[in-house]
Amino acid sequence: MFYREFPRLRREVFRALGTELGDVPARRWPDIWRFVGGPVVQVAQHLLTFRGYAVPVTGVFDAATVAAVQDWQARNGIPVDVDATLTAPTWETLAPELDQHDTGVPVVAAQFMLASKGYAEVTPTGGYDHATRTAVKDLQRLHGLPPTGKLSTTTWCALVGGVVRQSFHKH
Repeated sequence: MFYREFPRLRREVFRALGTELGDVPARRWPDIWRFVGGPVVQVAQHLLTFRGYAVPVTGVFDAATVAAVQDWQARNGIPVDVDATLTAPTWETLAPELDQHDTGVPVVAAQFMLASKGYAEVTPTGGYDHATRTAVKDLQRLHGLPPTGKLSTTTWCALVGGVVRQSFHKH
């Protein structure tokens, strides 16, 4: 319900603290790990499924999800986290860049997250349709990103609840 307010609130805190733009990381992904649940875990589970893992998409960070995250980290030269934390390198290798020509499970993941953020016109169908592209453009504008309608790594970060440096530019 308050999703659209987060970028503005972050900018206000940023200014109140006197933080320099250069001190803000380009992307700060959400920390999810064993014992965390919810929509962002479902997105991670969809992406793990897309990458070939037999993970139930439940939003519960179960043993299958832990094993899949740790295996993905090991296979991609990422330090394996004991709690299967989705570290920045984990997210950045897991989330594929998408555009209107893409279909399938990663599109379902993006559509699911868009719908959970209040984009009611988006339905998780797996087709990168007009409603999806329009919602992605709106999300990009909200976070100070160029409204391309493509799901870049930075757009994925904003979509799953991370923070992107562009959100702190003056709007």
